[in-house]
Amino acid sequence: MTERDKFLDLGEIYLRSLRQEDLEGSWYLWFNDPVVTRYQNKGIIPNTREKQADYFRHIAGSSEDVVLAIVHEKTAIHIGNIGLHKIDYIHRHAEVGIVIGEKEFWKKGYATKCVNAMAGYAFGTLNLHRVYAIIMEENTASLKTFEHAGFLREGVMKGFFFKNGSYRDVIMLGKINPGS
Repeated sequence: MTERDKFLDLGEIYLRSLRQEDLEGSWYLWFNDPVVTRYQNKGIIPNTREKQADYFRHIAGSSEDVVLAIVHEKTAIHIGNIGLHKIDYIHRHAEVGIVIGEKEFWKKGYATKCVNAMAGYAFGTLNLHRVYAIIMEENTASLKTFEHAGFLREGVMKGFFFKNGSYRDVIMLGKINPGS
């Protein structure tokens, strides 16, 4: 790893482009882990390295998505991903999604750092006006993460996801570019 590999340096962690070699790690397994996917619209259909490779190729060619690997500085372990999805360059907004798939790195404040950094990138570099997230109502950890990053609750979408045998409400959170 060189300093040029770091797209955004956040101290104990950094964000970098996804790499082909990430497919050889545990990335695809995160989405088969019921604990990791408990509050996500993932883990419904089994994931494989091949499906993850298809996703990787899709993201690499997409102009509507920017997905970055979250890497632990000291160990160089790829611990998660954060992305901007459904980027709309006309209305200048995007959805933020994050997963920290390596559970030993949970509850260390990394997700909040990443969400703050991604919002800063969306506003400062991509000149977006608004970023938003859709989070299952029961996912209190993610709700706190986004609220600590300055996102505000904007509303509830009833029965938005079918997960764990029932329809789940989601909270829509948003953040407006302070420079807009």
